[in-house]
Amino acid sequence: MGWQLWCYIWNRENEIMIDIIKSDLKFRYDKMLRLNPDKVKIIILHHICASNMSVEDIHKIHLRNGWAGIGYHYYIRKDGSVYEGRPDVYVGSHCQGNNSCSIGIAFEGDFRKDKPTDEQIKSCREVCKVIKSKYKNVYKILNHRDLCKTLCPVANLKEMVGTACIQ
Repeated sequence: MGWQLWCYIWNRENEIMIDIIKSDLKFRYDKMLRLNPDKVKIIILHHICASNMSVEDIHKIHLRNGWAGIGYHYYIRKDGSVYEGRPDVYVGSHCQGNNSCSIGIAFEGDFRKDKPTDEQIKSCREVCKVIKSKYKNVYKILNHRDLCKTLCPVANLKEMVGTACIQ
């Protein structure tokens, strides 16, 4: 498995402490572009339409699709544990036409049948704070379906997470 990294970041009003688990994922860096921090404006929320999938499983599927690796920057399991996916200094591959201006967060689960857990929502708020502390121009949280013709993430995650975490 991976190793753990504690993020202890001072924000303007409060401190953020969240455990982000780093995995030992191998990317096709020749297919990846650096993310311009000034262009990152939005956080896009997804569900993976499956349960019991690890960040490594998603990475392998995305590699088999011919991509550079997992397209999401963060992955939140049902128990609230947070895994780093694609390093957030690289453009993601999670929302066509919006990858260069966004950070992607995926939730474990199929929200056509299940609901996100309270632990997932709480962890997502903390991850959003971390993202906002790194990318000062982030001003909006959206569901994948707000930008593309898809049902993803089915549940209205942006409403559940709220925007207070990026203010």
